[in-house]
Parts: sequence; structure tokens; C-alpha cells
Amino acid sequence: MKKLILVRHAHALSGFEARVNTDALRPLSETGRQQAANSASTLQKQEIHPDIIFTSPFLRAVQTAEILSGFLGAPIQEESLLNGFATDENVIAFLNEQLHTYNTVLAVTHNPSITYITRALCGQMCSFSPACFAILNRDEQPPKLIYFGE
Repeated sequence: MKKLILVRHAHALSGFEARVNTDALRPLSETGRQQAANSASTLQKQEIHPDIIFTSPFLRAVQTAEILSGFLGAPIQEESLLNGFATDENVIAFLNEQLHTYNTVLAVTHNPSITYITRALCGQMCSFSPACFAILNRDEQPPKLIYFGE
């Protein structure tokens, strides 16, 4: 079965707390690190074994991907289309293209684009809290949401 896992990055520090003046450099908070580990553990229990993890290049997304990779053993590749500024159509086209090469793709991205992408793919509106994820069966048309949570 072809699977697409969409993950919202875990909780990040504010720019003020992190003492950074750009959104792209906001790191995960300690809460966020624990959220990402919890999500990784849930993915393991769901027997999810991604072939690759694509992530937004923003620090909080990269750190979330690193924690997931540590649990799931998949390589990480940064992809600027996942930074939350690309059109939903371009992100979906990119992810669909990856599913021609890989059976299970995990993508770490941002809200609200993750919500819009999930709705465009499977027709369901999901409210993604930090570190929340959706697992989609891409063999079905339209794709079927088979798990949503943390």
C-alpha cells in the first residue's frame, strides 16, 4: 500500500523566546521535542516505516524530522516546497511524484497548509495541532484517511 504521512512540526519557541528575528530559525521547545518523540512512538506502533522523510527547511520542522528519523530510521531531505508558502497544488504534485519512487513518504510541514493539503487530498478537514499527523492510503482514489492524531 502506498502511504503518505503528513506531519505538522512540533511546538516551537516564539521568536522572542528563541532570541531570533526570523521565523525560519525558531527551534523546538522542550515540549515540542517530547511531542515529536510521542508522535514517532505512535507511528512505530502503527507500523509506519517511511522510505524517506521530506521536511520544510525551517528549523522547527527539521528538528521534528530529525526526531522522527531517529525513531523510524528513514533518511531526511529538505524540500523548500514544504515551507508553507508554496501553493497546495505544487506541494501535492511534488508528493505525488515522490510516491512514484517510494512506497511510504513522510512530510513535515506547517499549518495551515497541512490542513489545506489534507482536505484537497482526502476531502476531510483535520485540525492539526503541533506534532499531529495524518496517514493517507494513496492507493485509493480519492486517498483515504486511515489515521489522524498524535
